[in-house]
Amino acid sequence: MTTVKKPSMEWTDEMLTGHALIDAQHRELFACINELALATAEQRTLLAVYCITRLKHFVRNHFKTEEAVMRDCGFPELQAHIKEHEEFRAKLISLQINSVHLDVTTETVEFLGNWLGDHVLHSDHELVPYLKKVSGLH
Repeated sequence: MTTVKKPSMEWTDEMLTGHALIDAQHRELFACINELALATAEQRTLLAVYCITRLKHFVRNHFKTEEAVMRDCGFPELQAHIKEHEEFRAKLISLQINSVHLDVTTETVEFLGNWLGDHVLHSDHELVPYLKKVSGLH
């Protein structure tokens, strides 16, 4: 019997934005991708399709939350950030449609994990100074 190694997209404190709800949602996004990675590694196609669908719905809600917070604190790069979100949502919809017809690949999982990690560490972290300004923290 072979053992399937559980792939992991690791959450680190370096990814914290300082906004409790956004940070909690980011952790949940990582959990969704880890669940997808495990389902893919174990070749559990129906679970993988479910994971992508769940991720798509969660992403939609998270992006709404994040964009509202950005609006509230006067984030000047809001439109560019929204565009990033829209492009990712479109890609995720395409991946979801493809997952119904084809098996979810490790490349799909890697893309999702890499995009999320990069987006949180770079794009979302541009928001941190504005969050601090609004909350009075320095």
